[in-house]
Amino acid sequence: MYIKSRIFSLATLTFSSSLCIISSSHAEFDLISKNQFDSPLLAPLQVQFGGQLRPQWINNAGDEPNYYKNGHDGGSRVRLKMDYDLNPKTKLVGYYERGFDPFNILNLDEHHSPNALSNQQRQAYIAIQHQDWGNLSYGQQFGIYYSVIGSKSDVWDNDALAAASSNGAHASYDGSSRAKNSLMYTKENEKFKLYANILFPEKSVELSDQHRYKREHGAGIGLDYKASKDLTYSAAFSQTNATIIDAHSQPTIQEQDYQQNIIGTAITYQPNQWYLVATASHYHDFVPLAGERTVDHYFTGNGYGLEAFAGYTFKFDQPYLKSIQPYVAVDTLRLTSDQPYRSNHQYIGFTTEFNKHLKVMTEHTFASNSDDSEQDSTWVTMYISF
Repeated sequence: MYIKSRIFSLATLTFSSSLCIISSSHAEFDLISKNQFDSPLLAPLQVQFGGQLRPQWINNAGDEPNYYKNGHDGGSRVRLKMDYDLNPKTKLVGYYERGFDPFNILNLDEHHSPNALSNQQRQAYIAIQHQDWGNLSYGQQFGIYYSVIGSKSDVWDNDALAAASSNGAHASYDGSSRAKNSLMYTKENEKFKLYANILFPEKSVELSDQHRYKREHGAGIGLDYKASKDLTYSAAFSQTNATIIDAHSQPTIQEQDYQQNIIGTAITYQPNQWYLVATASHYHDFVPLAGERTVDHYFTGNGYGLEAFAGYTFKFDQPYLKSIQPYVAVDTLRLTSDQPYRSNHQYIGFTTEFNKHLKVMTEHTFASNSDDSEQDSTWVTMYISF
């Protein structure tokens, strides 16, 4: 297995280097182009395919699983997009994205967690887009919090540790990230972008602690205000009504209803080649307790998360080196209850973009939390686009 792992690592680096050289091909390509067919029914159709491999290495300052240093998957995915022009102002859009773990698929046991999935759906939605009336989409897609707040600070590698998308019971159900069975509306003009969504009831899903989470319903609203060309203020509110179930309790099943709230704000400033962002999020009955959890006392009553990032991009625009962005970032998470919890992280790193096919992020995390369970770590992730 050791030799097999080293051969795979060498093959990955060789493949990545070759992508640096092939700078003339497209990172995303058309399976079907508009006006490819003479038929008036098919001429408005475009179908695109793309994806990204993300081999990743992590070196902890303490104990760690073997696959961290050996190389593992950091979020590889493929995507398929279809759009169809109904008229000059209106189009239908379909989007499907699936994550996959190439190390798991190839049975490289020293390169993935024993519990890792080989593949899973990330997004799947349909939408109707109109230039004047806005966009309406349905399916599994990013919700209000991530679209308005989380996406703006999702710009470094080991990020989102204080954000809602990394701290809820289940991001695909609680509305904090890629919410299943959701309806989203957006409308944009020169100064404002309005977001609104509805989360429909979903089946229960088993959590890692053997409780089950069932979303009853939810909704959210958000707004971007473009104060200037470089400055944007954002705010969002998301509410989810959910039930925590202990199906293992005897003789009767125990259940408890919760009303989960997320409030988030963000300021984004992008003068010249700078990218500066700060976010603040408040959580109510949203983050599971750090210690023992019961049906009646499963979530932390209140908590908040703060994030900030500053990066400057040096542009080279050379055939084999497009840009380098050094950056620093910080975050803090505070949870208040009879089991209080805190965590703090500082980050320093740089992103090297060789061309549109290959980007490498190198980053160090300085970590501390209230139970001393997290060590400092160094991350290296390759983003190989096709």
